[in-house]
Amino acid sequence: MKGISIKTEDGNLYCKVSGMGDPLLLLHGNRENHQIFEHQFSYFSKHFQVIALDTRGHGRSDHGKGLLTFQKIAQDILAVLRYFNLSTVNIIGFSDGGNIALYFGSHYPENVTKLIVIGANYKVNGLKKNSLAEVKRDYVLFTVLGRFYMKAARKRQIIDLMWHQLDLNSAVLTAIEAPTLIVAGENDVIKESHTRKIHELIANSELVIVPKASHFLMVERYEEFNQFATAFLLNEKRFNKN
Repeated sequence: MKGISIKTEDGNLYCKVSGMGDPLLLLHGNRENHQIFEHQFSYFSKHFQVIALDTRGHGRSDHGKGLLTFQKIAQDILAVLRYFNLSTVNIIGFSDGGNIALYFGSHYPENVTKLIVIGANYKVNGLKKNSLAEVKRDYVLFTVLGRFYMKAARKRQIIDLMWHQLDLNSAVLTAIEAPTLIVAGENDVIKESHTRKIHELIANSELVIVPKASHFLMVERYEEFNQFATAFLLNEKRFNKN
């Protein structure tokens, strides 16, 4: 697996690349990096050119000077596609990375082949009560610390991607054209009713609720996830629909 740094107008983006075939972009969750996909790298590399991106402000990618927004991250994804000379890409997005994938799939449908989103939410109240309280608590904490420390101010921007910057709504979801697989754990931090609403709003979508699994199902149940995700991407109907 090769590490690559991609220069943009506002800092560098870091990604790991492996495999050959149709491109598959992996987008991690909030306050994570590409390593969350450690159980997916080798598996998906058998079928795809895997590009695991550290999104702006995460991992080894620069934060940049401006405000961190979904729009800015979407522009970064376009920069990655240009770098690899790609017109379209499959995307797997986990958690906040799933939210970004939904945004990108709506605003740049011509650049997306298929989407898989895991534990995604399009409204902040899609989070269960305890998880929402944690987001709000951390935001307030880093707002205070950010008055004194630049690092804390940047962490507040990252957390805010899950709250005020969550730039999704019903119209965004209904605009998604790409075949989409929506995945969540039975014990996810996202309300199951919210996950099912995403499925309802995206016309060309399939839904998988993994029994007894948490938000981190692709880590805990990676063999199961890898198999049905690959089946979806390769048009093989080997996964159970709820």
